[in-house]
Amino acid sequence: MFSSRLDFADTTNALSKARDRRKVAGQPTIDLSDTNPANAGFSWAVADLGTLLRREGIQRQDPDPHGLAVTRTAISDYYTVRGARVPTDRLFISASTSESYSWLFKLLCNPGDEVLVPEPAYPLLEVIAALEGVTLRPYQVVPLAGEWVIDTASLSVTRQTKAIVCINPSNPTGSFVSRRDRDVLRGFAQKHGLAILCDEVFLDYPAEGIASPGTWAGEAQVATFVLSGLSKVALTPQLKLGWIAVAGPIDFAMEACRRLEHIADAFLSVNTPAQLALPDLLRRAEPLRASVRARVAQGDAAVRLWAINSANRCTVLPRASGWSAIVTLPPGVSEEKLLLNAIDEGVWAHPGYFYGMAPITPSLVLSLLTPPDTLSAGLQALDRALQRS
Repeated sequence: MFSSRLDFADTTNALSKARDRRKVAGQPTIDLSDTNPANAGFSWAVADLGTLLRREGIQRQDPDPHGLAVTRTAISDYYTVRGARVPTDRLFISASTSESYSWLFKLLCNPGDEVLVPEPAYPLLEVIAALEGVTLRPYQVVPLAGEWVIDTASLSVTRQTKAIVCINPSNPTGSFVSRRDRDVLRGFAQKHGLAILCDEVFLDYPAEGIASPGTWAGEAQVATFVLSGLSKVALTPQLKLGWIAVAGPIDFAMEACRRLEHIADAFLSVNTPAQLALPDLLRRAEPLRASVRARVAQGDAAVRLWAINSANRCTVLPRASGWSAIVTLPPGVSEEKLLLNAIDEGVWAHPGYFYGMAPITPSLVLSLLTPPDTLSAGLQALDRALQRS
């Protein structure tokens, strides 16, 4: 009776089962995987959000498939500050970055077609691709001399390959797409007639002392779609607003926009209050982003100090951006065994294999948004779990 697209929903794993058992038993667990900024104490004041969402015009709907003009103008201005010119008629407002991916898979792929995706990376695309009937083909991003670079030998296509995804910067590695890798992706996409889908939700969170190579939204040579949204840019995931910026050669962009209009018009999913609030949210978001960057820097220092002082021989990989730390494990320590012990000690974290880190090194991925006292307690619990492992 049910679609095979949902076959992935029938699988569980030992870690999830162990965590569920602890929850059912009413035992508390420190969550070192939680990257929701609101859960970490970063949220707008209720009064401020209430004022921003009570705007003239919320009682009406303007069914423009691109989204409200005032919203797109504010997003265009956001890119102008970041060095890219993005005309408002090349912007589409969606309900989330996830929905933006879904629209682009519809735009570019027939069922059974392929999209190239980086690995390691956050596994959300596996679910979206399955729901769209699209196959993902991974290419490898590997650590080299303190940064992450594309392993060009892992790039390959078939007759069904339609697009290649890049994450700028990546989650969880925090790596920006370097200028060298931009050239690699640009040349590869042009050679094989592929579109580039560039996810930039973490663009505004470089680590201290790290210069961002900038957005792809001004790309002119190759068919490109840039994705972002309020969830990270303005730290308002609850408002559910994302966007797509169409870039590349003019003829391609015009045809892509014409076709995207039909897809967006079929859903008209993003709500009017969030669209009307977006200009002020973008204008006022930087102090909150700065607070997040400060917390992340504090967490990064704490995790590195823990790794140095620990007798368990863990190391922390370099991080250029983002909210996560990748902690590599000592030789012979199994991610799953360690995390089962960690759950017993009352702490939860993501295993590296969750992101495709397994071929590189056994590891844990920790949220650097975690409040300092909670992070300290969680690291102490991880120490106990490591000693048992």
